[in-house]
Amino acid sequence: MNPEELQEIQNYKELAPLNEKHGVFLVRNEQTGHICVKKIQKTFNMDVYNRIRASRIKGIPEIYHMYESGDSLTIIEEYVSGGTIDSILKTKGAMPADMVRDIAIKLCDVLKELHDLRPPVIHRDIKPSNVVVTSSGEVYLLDLNVAKIESAGKEEDTVLLGTYGYAAPEQYGFGSSTVQTDIYALGMLMNTMLKGEYSRDIAEGSILSAVISRCVMLNPEDRYRSVKELRLALSHPKSRNVSSWLPPGFRSGNILHMLTAAVGYSLIAALCLTLETKNQGYMLITWYERVFCLAIMLMEVFFLADYRGIHQRLPLCRSNNPAIKIIGIIIFAFIFFIGVIFIMLAGEMIILSILNS
Repeated sequence: MNPEELQEIQNYKELAPLNEKHGVFLVRNEQTGHICVKKIQKTFNMDVYNRIRASRIKGIPEIYHMYESGDSLTIIEEYVSGGTIDSILKTKGAMPADMVRDIAIKLCDVLKELHDLRPPVIHRDIKPSNVVVTSSGEVYLLDLNVAKIESAGKEEDTVLLGTYGYAAPEQYGFGSSTVQTDIYALGMLMNTMLKGEYSRDIAEGSILSAVISRCVMLNPEDRYRSVKELRLALSHPKSRNVSSWLPPGFRSGNILHMLTAAVGYSLIAALCLTLETKNQGYMLITWYERVFCLAIMLMEVFFLADYRGIHQRLPLCRSNNPAIKIIGIIIFAFIFFIGVIFIMLAGEMIILSILNS
């Protein structure tokens, strides 16, 4: 730290701890009387902070001064007066859908500014304690200490950071963080606001349920492609719900994905509907088995692709631990397969008994 930086930081007097454990203090500039926030970060990406400071994004507290010394970064930034989503939920409980949608839309506007930087900046830690709502209804997104600059071509994150429950699977080594990573966290945040507390189960009966379900898809490519697209869905949630009913491969709107899915479904249908069975003497049984085979194949595809957010309704599958989630998906895929085979065989026996009577 050079003498000029040392002099500047000494102008700020600590007034009270805001989060002493995480090195966050309320301070006042002794020369101007300006109230600010001082943060001492042990985890940070200097490139991110330099770009945020230079960009001055509405909805992100303005950074006034930064001081890097050794393995820590001291930041003096704008003090935002208001309540965090976390504190609002603790005092008032679950929020109405209109309020949740309004906050989410404003967060989309903030994230759009981050994602529109070239290359994009990914926040990676959107959660109730990092979102502040002011008395005038403005929404601020705090804490960029685990934010990163999107790296094209990287297969997975090299540093695994984020908050359990809100961090997307790719933040745990299952891929590289992208704009879809923030969309996942925003979906989980909306769900928490609707339910009044964190839950893996998607809030039922809300006009936002389908939007949230798509935000938290396991595969990033099945989520909204951008916060701009998500914002549009939030602005017209009823008219956009139809997309969640489309079969896997058609939900993202990606032409290549839809063509691949169409070819895949055609091959599955051709394979199943031309299947030769041992009951050649009974055409009814042959077609019964063919149709059931098609149903089994499609059921497995739909389940593995988390159609309509089914994973969120099953134990293990809704775990935020990727390993447990994968184990749960495998177990239930096997259970469903065996169950449908059993139903098919039972039905076949009934049909054969009728034909032979």
